[in-house]
Amino acid sequence: MWKCILVNFLLSVTFAPLCMPLQTREYTNEAGIDTDGNIYVGSDAGKPIKMATVQHCIEARFAGDKQTVGCSVARGTKAEEAMQSIRLEIYLRNGKLEVIKTKTPMDWHFWQDGEQVAVYSRSLDEKDHYALYDTASARLIEALSGPLEESLLPEWAKSPAQVQDESVRVGNDYTQERTKWIAKVLRQIKKIEPGMKRQDLLKVFTTEGGLSTRFQRTYVYSECPYIKVNVRFKAVSNAGNGMEEELDDIIESISQPYLAWSVMD
Repeated sequence: MWKCILVNFLLSVTFAPLCMPLQTREYTNEAGIDTDGNIYVGSDAGKPIKMATVQHCIEARFAGDKQTVGCSVARGTKAEEAMQSIRLEIYLRNGKLEVIKTKTPMDWHFWQDGEQVAVYSRSLDEKDHYALYDTASARLIEALSGPLEESLLPEWAKSPAQVQDESVRVGNDYTQERTKWIAKVLRQIKKIEPGMKRQDLLKVFTTEGGLSTRFQRTYVYSECPYIKVNVRFKAVSNAGNGMEEELDDIIESISQPYLAWSVMD
């Protein structure tokens, strides 16, 4: 099943595997979001056309053509329904609206720079359903059903994560290189010890989103955001200020490295 962790609102281009944080933008005759949280599309008249608000969508994605927006509408108001959608609204240039519905919760992504939309759902009898639609008309182009081997699916039916996984090269040479890289990472991390300063840590790590204070923060390895450590600090001055970090703060402890998905603010 196609999966994407949604925090309020996600924006992505047609083949992007990573979900991007919400950003507002000035009107440029492309689809976008204004500072009031309105989702708009461009028009031939050169003026934005409001289609919905960000509160209306539990998930929204911009297609690669920068003119089309897909909005997943919540299935209902109950807790278990709030992040499920059986209605996909497609906002097109000049204010055109198309709707795709499923009987059970769906996942979806744009295909071919937004010219098509691929939709996945699983019926109550546990059958997988894949459907490819024309974005401009919501016309069904192709459909597949039944228990299907993921590796045998057509490219449009594969989730962006699956396509990314399949693109990873395999073989003895690649395995050896990855093993050497991991060994290098572990050696670099091991050099960071209690008693060193925050500025020493930042030579190897960088910060990420999520909750933090001056005295405790999660850091991610500079070459891979999925490799993380949790670090505790002792303030060298102005210890009463728990928010303003200083490069000379002393590391009190650093956890073993671990793997986790990125966290967005």
